[in-house]
Amino acid sequence: MPSTFLLDADARSLLFLDARSNVNFAAQPVPVEVVSEVWELVKWGPTGNNTVPLRLLVAESKEARAAVIANALEGNRAKLAQAPLLVVAAHDERFHDTFHVTGAGTSSTYERLEADADRRASMAHSGAMLQAGYLILGLRAAGLAVRPYGGFDKAGMDAALFGESSWRSEVLFGIGYPHEDDHGAGERRGRLGADQAVRVA
Repeated sequence: MPSTFLLDADARSLLFLDARSNVNFAAQPVPVEVVSEVWELVKWGPTGNNTVPLRLLVAESKEARAAVIANALEGNRAKLAQAPLLVVAAHDERFHDTFHVTGAGTSSTYERLEADADRRASMAHSGAMLQAGYLILGLRAAGLAVRPYGGFDKAGMDAALFGESSWRSEVLFGIGYPHEDDHGAGERRGRLGADQAVRVA
């Protein structure tokens, strides 16, 4: 590995090389407070125009867990059921209402977004997905294994969990402490090298 990193080899392995998208987890429960602690760290990751569109619903109750699993694709339901903690990552379509907190724009920025629902939805989606990447790294840094799921009925999930709010689901996460012997993610497959994925213009 390159020697230019400030993080040591153990930290890099924890975040990237050894971490897997687990299906199997340790029997140890995940305290919901861990998600809040991770949020307080990863919220500082850079975002477009300093916006914070990501929202997290921690499905702690039996009813919320059942709703998450029921709205997932059939092939993902058993996997989600094995995760000690389920989290729905969503975007807030009215993220611009918090500009007074994030300092993301002027009053004219707010007014432009208020008048342009399509632009607002696009920014909310792209910003939330960027923040979801930070969330994965933050959870891994806390010693947790994380498996993201994109296959689910978004309209059904929103109706079941978000009601009349401005939150809209983006990604599901199955979260738990790593299984000691079997992550259940199968053999690790390859990735493109820099010679294929990086261009210098």
